[in-house]
Amino acid sequence: MPDLIGRDHPAATLRGAVERALTSHGSLVLVTGEAGVGKSALVAEAAGHARRAGARVLSAACWEGEGTPGYWPWIQIGRRLGADLLDGAGSAFELYDAVTARLVAASRERPVVVVLEDLHWADPASLKLLDFVVRHAWFERLLVVGTAREGEAELPADLKATTLALTGLDRDEVGELVARTAGREPGPGLVAEIHRRTGGNPFFVEQTARLWQGGSPLETIPPGVGAAIDRRLSRLSADTLDILRTAAVLGGEFDEETLSRALGRPVASPLGQAAAAGLVAPLGPGRSAFVHDLVRETLYAGLPGDDRRARHAAALAALGDALPAERAHHAYLAASPDAAGLLLDAARDAGARLSDEEAVGHYRRALELVPDAAARADLQLDLGTTLHRLGDDAGGRAQIEAATETARALDDPDLLARVALKLYSAGHPEFAGEAHRRLLDGDTVRMEEVAGELNALATSRARLGTDDQALGEALMTGLVAIWGPGTARERLAIAEELSAVAERSGDVRLRLQALSWRAACTLELGDPAHLSVHRALTELSERSGLPLFVHDAALSGARLALLTGDFAEVRRLAEVIRELGEQPYVGRDDLRWTQLCSVALLQGRFDELDTVLGEMREARSPHFPLYNAVCAVQLGDADGAVRHLAEIMAAGEPYLRWMAPLWLRFQAQAAALSKDPELCRRARAAIAPYAGQWAITGSIGVDGPYTLWIAVIDAALGHLDAAEAGFTEARRQAEALGAWPWAVEARARLIEVLAARGEDVSEAAEEVEHDAARLGMLVRLPRRGSHVFRREGEVWTLAFGGRTVHLPDAKGLRDLHVLLGRPGAELPAVSLLNPAGGAEVVAARTLGGDDVLDETAKADYRRRLELLDEEIDAAALLGDQRRAAEYDAERQALLDELRRASGLGGRARRLGDEAERARKAVTNRIRNTLRQLDERHPELAAHLRECVSTGAVCRYQPTTPVTWTL
Repeated sequence: MPDLIGRDHPAATLRGAVERALTSHGSLVLVTGEAGVGKSALVAEAAGHARRAGARVLSAACWEGEGTPGYWPWIQIGRRLGADLLDGAGSAFELYDAVTARLVAASRERPVVVVLEDLHWADPASLKLLDFVVRHAWFERLLVVGTAREGEAELPADLKATTLALTGLDRDEVGELVARTAGREPGPGLVAEIHRRTGGNPFFVEQTARLWQGGSPLETIPPGVGAAIDRRLSRLSADTLDILRTAAVLGGEFDEETLSRALGRPVASPLGQAAAAGLVAPLGPGRSAFVHDLVRETLYAGLPGDDRRARHAAALAALGDALPAERAHHAYLAASPDAAGLLLDAARDAGARLSDEEAVGHYRRALELVPDAAARADLQLDLGTTLHRLGDDAGGRAQIEAATETARALDDPDLLARVALKLYSAGHPEFAGEAHRRLLDGDTVRMEEVAGELNALATSRARLGTDDQALGEALMTGLVAIWGPGTARERLAIAEELSAVAERSGDVRLRLQALSWRAACTLELGDPAHLSVHRALTELSERSGLPLFVHDAALSGARLALLTGDFAEVRRLAEVIRELGEQPYVGRDDLRWTQLCSVALLQGRFDELDTVLGEMREARSPHFPLYNAVCAVQLGDADGAVRHLAEIMAAGEPYLRWMAPLWLRFQAQAAALSKDPELCRRARAAIAPYAGQWAITGSIGVDGPYTLWIAVIDAALGHLDAAEAGFTEARRQAEALGAWPWAVEARARLIEVLAARGEDVSEAAEEVEHDAARLGMLVRLPRRGSHVFRREGEVWTLAFGGRTVHLPDAKGLRDLHVLLGRPGAELPAVSLLNPAGGAEVVAARTLGGDDVLDETAKADYRRRLELLDEEIDAAALLGDQRRAAEYDAERQALLDELRRASGLGGRARRLGDEAERARKAVTNRIRNTLRQLDERHPELAAHLRECVSTGAVCRYQPTTPVTWTL
């Protein structure tokens, strides 16, 4: 026999009983469990073990057929012994005594194992005889092993036995059995499905595995399995069967109260009978489940069509406030008149749970039931956009095209407006212009205005009706359609109306949508009330448990953390949001990039920004060019910023909606950096209408108050009074919201304006730098009469002649930093190449050809190495590992120095070689940095080129003294 799977413990217990019977005394072991669970296989394995050990095995099987004689299993045992155990018996006691005596006599010759199969079919007299034999042969080498189906055998209450109750295999064991049966490895999904359907019953698993091996669908009930389940069901009362059939309609798990309401009578007692028969199992108070799906499916498959629909209708009526998907399921299968509406509600609920696959199923079922063409077009549109989100572009396109064709054919104003707005909101604006021309005879070109006018028409018409669901949908579509800078007040009014509709209809999803929009709109308007709205959104989303709104609350939390400068919390929530998955119309990577780019820009962490930009480029994100351009601006790359601006403008200004705030910010920064009057005029005209509001990119990223960026342009144009007023107002707006990073930014910009007027801003600059450091921001400000050449982390801040730029770390910048710190001093190139070079640097001031180490130096090195060897040995003997490690580190450093001073084959390296190498390396490093500065800061590049000389020795010698903040 093959090894048993998943039966190690019961097999060991049974083998232990066999071992005891072989040497000392016997016992009774009962193996119980449902049909097919592996009772016979387990007993057969133990019987084989007994035979191999020298025991005599006598087996018999009970029978449920008509005409079966009494004591049938014992008649079979007698035949195995070669005797008629019933012959000559008088009373029952005499019979019991004779059978026991014959078995005891046989056991004294050699150990005996009696196997009695299917004791649930044994007659009462046979069971009484079993009890007598066990009691009176307990100290003999006689083991009795019986099998019985759980809950079906009526064994004596005081029967002295060890019971081994077999249950289903676990998931891994099911996988092993499927692989053995089918001859190939199943996937984890298939194993999970087979385990769920069979409950791990080995016989059922084998039969299902053969179906899979032969290419049949798993939903097929194997004939042998169906027959086994039918036999068990046939023993139930008619009332219990009827109750189980309705339970099968409710599902694999069911609530007993719901089942009772669906049937109109109590169900506790019949369910107890079903549990005793091993068909259902309690899950907890008031809840039960079928032991495996095959039982439920067998019951369900036996229901005639009309009966099945009636039971689904009863289940729908009994469910009350059940989950939308559950109600929709029963309504659809009951052919209820309300099925289409319930399916649509279930699809919306699935969307709120970010379960687009489930939503697609609900939409498709609803389409089967809806004959009205206009209603079908709405469904096709929702189905199409959902399919697009799932990546089924072809399927989504087909549904959307069908919806637009229906809208054209019907020429219904409501439908045309709805279809156009839904498509516009989902990123397909093509139909909006056509609908606008049909409905309003308009010649508007800007798509935002088209969407706004269509939204006004659709919403006004929806208000005329009495359907809150339709009005709520129209309001939601309108919010998405007009999303963009400058519409925050209009969107807030719509969100307030949406909130009223939600309260009136009791729709939690609409209420959460309204809160989400209100939180974003109030922030855009600079209203401190956004904090209380955020809290309400967070609390309600947590209570609802709907992933879409948990996702929205996390977005709102990240936005708030970004606003207030809690950058660690932004990064944490960015990963939480990524794990939650995508929400409609916004990819999770786009969200994460927006959040992380915003943080990196505020902190000046350009290495992190490079990493995020690399991910965006690799993923072909459409927003990569804009973020790349913003990065160039932050680094002070004027030429690069203008080039990016021209490229994006040439592409047709693709950032007109959710990325528009960042696009406006970039225009302002690029124009200001270029100081081109025309670019500044255009950028100021584009951003001026939004003064007093906040740039919130896609309701996610915080890009500061628009007033700040207007003031940046004014400062670049030399309008210092306007710039001072603008930065002061931007600071006030930021502090009113607790937006400390933007308050710091506004103060820093204001200091630059005051410094340009010649005012002493040193004290104010120190305060701003201190506050920036507390937040983890990068802000470096020049003091009066000074210029900046300072490094923090991997970023250098360079300020000269009224312009400030930021550059990533480079060796040439470090060389220049040393030279600027010692104006007029002649520094050997070797000292710049190797600042820790010590005596070697001093010796290399000339290009002479002396050895790097003379003989005296080499002798000193040798003596020190010998002394270190002794110290290491002494420390090791004393067990002082710390001192030994310190001496060893010094020894290794000396050896490294000796190697650097030696050429090929241990020949002495010449100082002239080292000096020449340093001259070339340092000269090239400084030249490369100056070439970079030609693009980023040409004034500084010209100054350094004039004042810095390179060669074997390098020097910074300005013609007039320059004060540097280093």
